[in-house]
Amino acid sequence: MGRYESPEAAYYAFLETFNARDADGWAGVNSWPHARVSAAAPDTSVHWRPPTRIFANAEQYLSAPLWDDLEATGWARSESAPPQIVQSSPTTAHIAGGWTRYRADDTPIASNRIVYVATRMSEGWGLQAQLKLDSFSEGVDFAAEQQAALAAIDRTMNALATADVDAWTATFHYPLIILFGPGQVQVIEDAAEMSERHGAWCAEALPISHESEIVQAGASGATVAQVLTRGDFSFEQLFLLALRDGQWKPIAISAIM
Repeated sequence: MGRYESPEAAYYAFLETFNARDADGWAGVNSWPHARVSAAAPDTSVHWRPPTRIFANAEQYLSAPLWDDLEATGWARSESAPPQIVQSSPTTAHIAGGWTRYRADDTPIASNRIVYVATRMSEGWGLQAQLKLDSFSEGVDFAAEQQAALAAIDRTMNALATADVDAWTATFHYPLIILFGPGQVQVIEDAAEMSERHGAWCAEALPISHESEIVQAGASGATVAQVLTRGDFSFEQLFLLALRDGQWKPIAISAIM
């Protein structure tokens, strides 16, 4: 279970333990349950594992270690991108970061951009989730993808503003992962379950406004940070959006609690 003094310490420990091939230490960076959600299209080579995975504990997490597979590609080490905390509370932080993989001769293999959801449990800070683009390339202009992702958020907010539950649930990809703070990872399998669990909240007609901005973007994924005001209540949340079947929609949401 995560045991670090700060979100940034947990973030750096993730690759430090991974580079050291320290399986127990690597798993110990996480908080449980732990979610990994990828925005890459399911039929791409990125997905030699399912795009959405939930791990209940360290035993599950370590059941398929990565080192042999990565070393076969020439991988020798990974370096963390500088972390940026984009939203935070005393118990939750959204850290924009990522990694670059290198060969032994220091030539790069691949880069990724990820928002890590860090939560403070009783033992300290750990990583509750990774919200991954898995379609990032250095030096590429993703302005069109950023605009498409923001337009998708607008569609979700417009449906919420009209209190149209069916229209609102249709604005998400499924399965949808929702994180509500330390230890709270919810898997919504389809629109019917979304309506059953959260439809009453959507159906309450309240005025809304939001400020949404791109955090990271790639060819088939983007993360968007948002401040949502609904009625008299304001809160922060972050969306991972994915391009699936030609449509940009949220595939994961993390609320700052």
